[in-house]
Amino acid sequence: MRAAIAALFEEDTPEERFIRLTRLLTDWPELHAQVRQMRQATGDDLHDNGMTYKEIGALIDVTEGRARHIAKGIVRPVRDNAKAKRKSGEKPEAAGE
Repeated sequence: MRAAIAALFEEDTPEERFIRLTRLLTDWPELHAQVRQMRQATGDDLHDNGMTYKEIGALIDVTEGRARHIAKGIVRPVRDNAKAKRKSGEKPEAAGE
């Protein structure tokens, strides 16, 4: 990945590089979402094929719980849980309860 980014600075004019970097930043939210979905699917596949979330977490140096969240597509577990409760009409719990 770093090599691909470094390649953005090779053999071009500063104007061309500026345009390419601007396009990259413009497309970044979509690219980021796509990479996140690919990681989620791969984590889910690893779990479906017998790896524990603890083992998956060890691959990327995160906790078992975070590995589970990644594989399930949970980005912000506390916030997502509160949103789900609001949508269902259930009152979210206050912090510390």
